Amino acid sequence: MKVLIVDDSKSIREFISSCVVTMGHQPFYAENGNECVEFIENNNVDLVLMDIEMPGMDGLEATKAIRELRKDDWFPIVFLSAKVDDETFTNGILSGGDAYMSKPIEPLRLQLTIVAMERIYDMRQKLYNTQKKLLELNKDLERLSYFDELTGLANRRSFDQTLDKQFRLSRRSKLPLSLVICDIDFFKLYNDSYGHQMGDDCLAIVAQAIGAAMTRPMDTACRYGGEEFTVILPETDITGAGQMAERMRMAVLDKKIPHSGSKVNDCVSLSLGVACHTGQFQTVDDLLKAADDALYSAKENGRNRVEFDQ
Repeated sequence: MKVLIVDDSKSIREFISSCVVTMGHQPFYAENGNECVEFIENNNVDLVLMDIEMPGMDGLEATKAIRELRKDDWFPIVFLSAKVDDETFTNGILSGGDAYMSKPIEPLRLQLTIVAMERIYDMRQKLYNTQKKLLELNKDLERLSYFDELTGLANRRSFDQTLDKQFRLSRRSKLPLSLVICDIDFFKLYNDSYGHQMGDDCLAIVAQAIGAAMTRPMDTACRYGGEEFTVILPETDITGAGQMAERMRMAVLDKKIPHSGSKVNDCVSLSLGVACHTGQFQTVDDLLKAADDALYSAKENGRNRVEFDQ
């Protein structure tokens, strides 16, 4: 434990320190209440052994200041005092103290008091570790809630929130916002030919190719659903979006995933639709429909190609 010894007497500080070190803990020192509060403001401690009667800020005032300063971190404070009357004891506990030792300090009682405080320290460590694990689990859950587990791309929930945010930003800034929607050509036939496990593997490889084609942190690649993917391209005009779509199409072809059931290529390919918002769309759904209509045109015009919103 990190033990802060607060006493205006050097001899008492040294005496307590020797006991603390003997028991395997690390002592720190403060000569008065002000030094004590300043130390705790800048350092973590596990136990405070606090004299009550000190010049300037006394132990009771220091304890109140500590509890106000560290509202969410309760560590034990043990008072040391030559006064043993009920009023002093009551004031100590009500100010935020946890235990009381009378002076002169008996070594055995000091050691046993530290042993008792070790139990609190152990419980605090267990609580800290549990909280740390819960935070890590919450981060994992949050990640899972926004990312598709199979492909690692952003999921539909993340897509909806990101597109809505970027659409509003585009309307305010008057900067273009482009959207690409694509899907794998004849993916149902792929599953029929190779099985669903190979289908999942195919989706993961295609997603990796699409994600690798992204060139800016602001661009967001998503798994829209099934074999359909989307890419949100803020501050990108129709020409830039078309270039990105073509890069995605070629990135998937370069993977050379065999697809014997395809009617347009012997490898897995993409059909892509591109739309760009430059102020003409009133809602996110209008932009989404425009990109979807362009994707429909790509399929109607032979697949394995990029088409644009007209």
